[in-house]
Amino acid sequence: MQMVLKMVTVHKVDSKKPVEKATDVDGSITVVRYNNLQRFHHWVHVIVMILFFLTGFELFIKVYFLGDYFFTRSLHLVLGIFAGFWDIIFFGAITIGYRKVNEIVPYPRDFLDIAIIVLCAIGILPDEKYPKYDFYLREKKKYVMKYHPLQKLLTVSNVFMIFLMGVTGIALAEELVPGSTGILSILGLLVFPFQIFELDIRFIHFGIYVYFLFTTLVHFYFAVIPQNRHRLKGMVTGKEKIRVS
Repeated sequence: MQMVLKMVTVHKVDSKKPVEKATDVDGSITVVRYNNLQRFHHWVHVIVMILFFLTGFELFIKVYFLGDYFFTRSLHLVLGIFAGFWDIIFFGAITIGYRKVNEIVPYPRDFLDIAIIVLCAIGILPDEKYPKYDFYLREKKKYVMKYHPLQKLLTVSNVFMIFLMGVTGIALAEELVPGSTGILSILGLLVFPFQIFELDIRFIHFGIYVYFLFTTLVHFYFAVIPQNRHRLKGMVTGKEKIRVS
């Protein structure tokens, strides 16, 4: 477990946020880690995904807590459409607007960093070799933050999975009620690869559900462990207190 903690303790962050306050008492400073728009996007995403998981689970076990089958199915579809907009279009707009596209795209160097992180985690390399992803430039009075390479891979895979979840979800809706989504002609092109390889769309959709459930639980776990609780607080207040060596 200690090895895993060393690999993923650093969270996803942005770059070059201004310093808010300096203190001389304990040698630490307070920095802005997430702005209002980033926090708003994150917590809306959390609420949507909780409802999405719940309605999907209800449809799977055929036991309904929020309403009858038709209400739950309709809510699940609406949440799926909104999740696609929120996490692909809106998140993409934020990323482009803040000029962070290059920061979330994995590069060959990131895979080298992952190898170094693993070697540090298992004790082959010393902790001093662990790549730095957030640090304070004392001479420039600037707090520099970057994406962890594992967060880059997760972000890119999440966007792809959300798109795939939408395609398979609409296909299942059309299977039950043809013409209910109004995009049957476009859908035919999107599901064509599944038909070629005779893949079960329902199984793929469920697999994506398991993927998001697993990554969400892992993310939640590492957000609440003692090593990262200050980062969780930063996602609420936007600020974080860090020590300056």
